[in-house]
Amino acid sequence: VQANLEAQLLSKLDHPAIVKFHASFVEQDNFCIITEYCEGRDLDYKIQEYKEAGRTFPESQIIEWFIQLLLGVDYMHERRILHRDLKSKNIFLKNNLLKIGDFGVSRLLMGSCDLATTLTGTPHYMSPEALKHQGYDTKSDIWSLACILYEMCCMNHAFTGSNFLSIVLKIVEGDTPSLPERYPRQLNTIMQSMLNKSPSLRPSAVEILKIPYIDEQLQHLMCRYSEITLEGKNLNCQKEAAYIINAVQKKMHLQTLRALSEVQKMTPRERMRLRKVQAADEEARKLKKLVEEKYEENNKRMQELRSRNFQQLTVNVLHEFDDRASENLPESQPILFPDLGALGSSMEDTAADLGDHGMSLHQYSEGYLGGMWGLMWLTKLTPGKGPPLLLELTASPLTGSGTT
Repeated sequence: VQANLEAQLLSKLDHPAIVKFHASFVEQDNFCIITEYCEGRDLDYKIQEYKEAGRTFPESQIIEWFIQLLLGVDYMHERRILHRDLKSKNIFLKNNLLKIGDFGVSRLLMGSCDLATTLTGTPHYMSPEALKHQGYDTKSDIWSLACILYEMCCMNHAFTGSNFLSIVLKIVEGDTPSLPERYPRQLNTIMQSMLNKSPSLRPSAVEILKIPYIDEQLQHLMCRYSEITLEGKNLNCQKEAAYIINAVQKKMHLQTLRALSEVQKMTPRERMRLRKVQAADEEARKLKKLVEEKYEENNKRMQELRSRNFQQLTVNVLHEFDDRASENLPESQPILFPDLGALGSSMEDTAADLGDHGMSLHQYSEGYLGGMWGLMWLTKLTPGKGPPLLLELTASPLTGSGTT
């Protein structure tokens, strides 16, 4: 019965991010389902292969795969189908494109407000409301998709533990994990919003696709797929790329038609209000872009000014250091002497006094200057007017005798 249910669900789904259903039949009491062949095996195998080799997926590859899964999940949810067991082992690779498969535990919701209550799925990817038997809707698949995104980035489960209970406690009561800093901040913010403990606060797949960061990546992806279809080097890749482009264009066209139908139902006053809101939103986007540009410009200027001020400060500090060092050297202090006339009479008196004690002036100078450090240099001398002699001591030790 469950296999038949999976076949019925698959037969209703036609999307490049979902494994395509071909046929089903019964053979010797075995119910068989024929689906498209995915030569790249499953995502879990790919992750383990890279992990064992010490490698990680390129950031561009992760974002491309994440958008493919978002498109597939949004396609299912638009048709009120829950997968309920999204995990890396149920996601397959074909021509390096991800495809959601294994709808064995999926459920078709008859109404948009219906809640599924059966506890099914893999513990590592299960949402808090599912583990607490509180019932869950499409937001449980969003939680599982965030766990897959984390696994692609970190090569490990978002919530780990030694046993089932420890995993449950981390999911229900633990902190929300974060991506490594090497990944864009916007991607981490999106993942954490998808891992909100409250289902009502989690964004839907279509809301995530409308986030500017994801929408920009989607446009780049469309351009790349267009190039693949034009090159035609690999026929299978060409078909898959064209398939994805067609699916995205259909989705955009449907959104446009829905928006037009909603506008047509509005009164003239409501349409006028809508135009004002749209104009205000456009003006806000322009202002935001202008603010970001000005911020970058001011930040660049501040960095240049800081660099200049730092260089000037370094030069000033070095000059100040040299000045202080010169002031603190005792040898550099100027020594004032009386004029030559006074010096001559003083020397004569000193010689007379020394003669009384049986010493010569030369012997006295040897004894006085022998223990001093420094060599006196005559730097300024103005005869006649009798200015003071300015002598400067340098750092040259005197040994044995003094010199004047």
